[in-house]
Amino acid sequence: MKITCILLLTLCCKYAAAQWSSNPSVNNAVCNFSGSQTNVQLVADGTGGAIAVWEDTRNASTDIYAQHISATGTLLWTAAGVPLCTAAFNQLKPKIVTDGTGGAVIAWIDDRNGAGAGNYDIYAQRINSSGAVQWGADGLPVCTATGIQNNQQLLADNSGAMIVWSDGRGGSANADIYAQRLNQVGTPLWTIDGVAVCTATSLQNIPQIISDGGAGSAIIAWEDWRNFSQPDIYAQHISNGFTDWTFNGVVICSEPNFAQQSNTKMVADGSGGAIMCWEDKRNFGSNTDLYAQRVNNSGVVQWTSNGIAVCTASGIQFSQQMIASASGGAIITWEDRRTDRDIYSQYINASGAPQWAVNGIAVCSTPDIQEEPQLVARLAGGALYIWTDSRNSSQQDIYAQSIDATGAAVWAANGVPVANEAHAQSAAQLLTDGVNGAIIAWTDLRTTLDYDIYASRLFANGTLPLKLLSFDATASQDDVTLVWTTENEMNSAYFDVEVAADGINFKKLAAVKANNLPGQNQYRFLHAGVTDNILFYRLKQVDNDGRYVYSKLIKVNINRNIEIILYPNPTSSLLLVKNINPATDNLVQVISPEGKLLMEQKATTDPQLHIKNLQAGFYLLRLIKKDKSTRLFPFVKQ
Repeated sequence: MKITCILLLTLCCKYAAAQWSSNPSVNNAVCNFSGSQTNVQLVADGTGGAIAVWEDTRNASTDIYAQHISATGTLLWTAAGVPLCTAAFNQLKPKIVTDGTGGAVIAWIDDRNGAGAGNYDIYAQRINSSGAVQWGADGLPVCTATGIQNNQQLLADNSGAMIVWSDGRGGSANADIYAQRLNQVGTPLWTIDGVAVCTATSLQNIPQIISDGGAGSAIIAWEDWRNFSQPDIYAQHISNGFTDWTFNGVVICSEPNFAQQSNTKMVADGSGGAIMCWEDKRNFGSNTDLYAQRVNNSGVVQWTSNGIAVCTASGIQFSQQMIASASGGAIITWEDRRTDRDIYSQYINASGAPQWAVNGIAVCSTPDIQEEPQLVARLAGGALYIWTDSRNSSQQDIYAQSIDATGAAVWAANGVPVANEAHAQSAAQLLTDGVNGAIIAWTDLRTTLDYDIYASRLFANGTLPLKLLSFDATASQDDVTLVWTTENEMNSAYFDVEVAADGINFKKLAAVKANNLPGQNQYRFLHAGVTDNILFYRLKQVDNDGRYVYSKLIKVNINRNIEIILYPNPTSSLLLVKNINPATDNLVQVISPEGKLLMEQKATTDPQLHIKNLQAGFYLLRLIKKDKSTRLFPFVKQ
C-alpha cells in the first residue's frame, strides 16, 4: 500500500444500518405496533445495551412484551417484540431485573385466574439474551393465593429472583407483605405462594426490596397502617425464607400526630444495611416533605429517631426517587412545588448530613410543569437525571441533566432535550451506559393513534450520539475511494480510516478531522496505490473525550485483469463502454461529481450510453458488480 491522501466532498448518500438517532424529535422506535405500548421498564444486558419490557394491548387485553436493544441502538429480537405472556385477561405492571447472563427475569400482576375481575396474582418469566422465554409460554405462578396480590418488586438473585408483594389473602381491605425466591428455572425455593414478611393488623402496602450483599437474603421496607390513624414505615430482614429482625418488622419512622409517612424508597448502604426516604406530613398543613433514615444489618436505625429532613421547603415535595452513592450515602430527587412544579435533588452522606444546599438544589426550575423524575449514578459522584417536561407549549417532552458530586450542573441550565417530537412523551425510565451517559426509554404518542415505546441514548456531554448515515467504497484501477456521511458531530474529534487484507488485522491509514458542523457532514478519503485484490475497510469514530465506536466493515474487490475503456472521451452524444462482462457486472450508471444518479441501465456486452441530453461538463460512469463492489470511470460531455 502506498501514500494516501484526504479529500472532502459533498456527496448524496443513503441511510446505513440501524443506529441511535441523533435527533431528539426522531429517536428510536422500540415498539410501535398496533394497540398501545406503555409502562416501559429497563434493565442492562451486560454489554452496553438494554432489555425493555412493557404492557401491550395489541391483542385487545393487556399482555407483556419485551425487546433487546444493543449498545448501538439496534433491535436484536423480533421487530414487534417478544411476547412474555399473552394469557387470557390482563397482565399489568411488569418489573424487570437481570438474570446475570445477558437475559432478564420479569414479574407482573396477572388476572388470568380472576377471569377479568381484578383478582390479581403474581406471575414471572425469564427470557435469555437471544429472546427465548425460559419459564413456559405465559410464565410461572409466583403466588396464586386467595385475595389480591399486587405492588410486586424484584431483586436479582443468582439467575433467578427474589420477589416481594402486597398480599390480600387475609381478607377484608387489609393486606400483608409476602416474599418468594425463584431459582434459575423458576422453581420456588420457599413456601409455595410465599413466606410472610409482615402480617401485622391493618394494611401493609407498597413494599421495596434491596440486597444486603448476601445470597438469598434481603431487606424489605413498606408502608404500614398498624397504628390505624396514619401510615408509618417499617422494615424487615429476610434470609433463606426466614425473617430475623423484630417480628413483623422494625420501626423506621412512626412520627405521631397524623404525620403520615408513605411511599418509601430504599437503596443499599454498601455495608449490609439500607437507606430509606419517604413522604412525610409531620410539619402539619397541606405540605408534604421528605425524610430519610438509615438502618444497619441488625435492624438498628442509625440517624435521628424518625428520620432526618431531606427537604422541608414550602409546598409539596413528592414522587421521590433515589440511588446509592459510592460513599455509603444516597442521592434523592423529587418533584417540588415550592414555587412551581420543578425537579430538585439532595445528596446525603453516610451520616445523614446533607451535602448540597439546604432543601436541595434545583435540577430544573424552568416555567411550566416538570414531573416524573428518575436518576442514575455518575462515575465520579453525582447523578444523571431525566424527567417529563411541559415547557414547550404544554407538550410533554423528556429532558435530562447531569449534576456532579458538588451539586453543579454539567449540562445547559434546566437540562437538554432527549425527546421533543410534537406529541406527548412521558413516563421515562433510564439505565446508565457505564460512561456517564444513559439509555432512556419512554411512552410516546407521536403516532397520535395510540401509545408506543421509543428510546434514545444520551452521551456524557449531554448530546445524542453521532450518527453514521452511510459508509461506502468504490474501486478504480489501483485506488479505492471511501465516502461517508454523518449527523450530529457535536463532540466528534476525528475518524481513523483503517484497512485490513484479511478483515481481522486492521491498521490505520490516516485520521480525518471531524467537521463538527450542524446537520450532515460529508467526507471522502482516497486510498491510492492499492496492490491487494481484496481489502476490508472500517472507520473508528473518536469523540473528544476519547470514547470511540467502529463502523461496519466494507469489503472491496479490485479486478485488474480487464481494463474498462470509455470512448470517445470527450464525447457529445454517444458514450461507448468496452470490456463489460455481464456475468460479473450488474449495472452501468452515470453520476454527477456530487454523486447524483443521472442514468442507469443493465450491464450488457459493450453497452452504448446516449448522453446527448446531459449538460456539458465532467461526469463519472459507475460500474456496479454483482458482488456489490463498484468502480468509477471519468468522462467529459462536450
